[in-house]
Amino acid sequence: MKINTITLLENILGLILAIFILFKILPNTNLCRQMNQPVYIVLYLVFTVLLFVTLNPIVGFLFLIYGYQLIMKGKEESKRNEHLQKLNPDKNPDLEEIVIQNSDFARIKNQDEDQETRVKPVLEKITI
Repeated sequence: MKINTITLLENILGLILAIFILFKILPNTNLCRQMNQPVYIVLYLVFTVLLFVTLNPIVGFLFLIYGYQLIMKGKEESKRNEHLQKLNPDKNPDLEEIVIQNSDFARIKNQDEDQETRVKPVLEKITI
């Protein structure tokens, strides 16, 4: 019994895609966000059509489902970030925060600097 290598490749690829879909094994969120760009979506669809034509249509369909999960994960992440931004709006800084931001007191000392270094405020910067 002779097994065709292309058929074996189709079966292995289909099995891997089915496992990824069933267990929702997705790459990191940066890749999912990058997949949401129109250029990548078009390239993904072209590659999926090529899979439909060259390999078994079931493998192409599984690849299409996996791509949909990638895109939806990226969209859910952006929706969640927008919702969190609405829940936590930027607050107006207090007077003390403004003074510290505009002065040299906020300067971070370097590790190589002497710890006895004195910082003098520049009076022109302390404005409200």
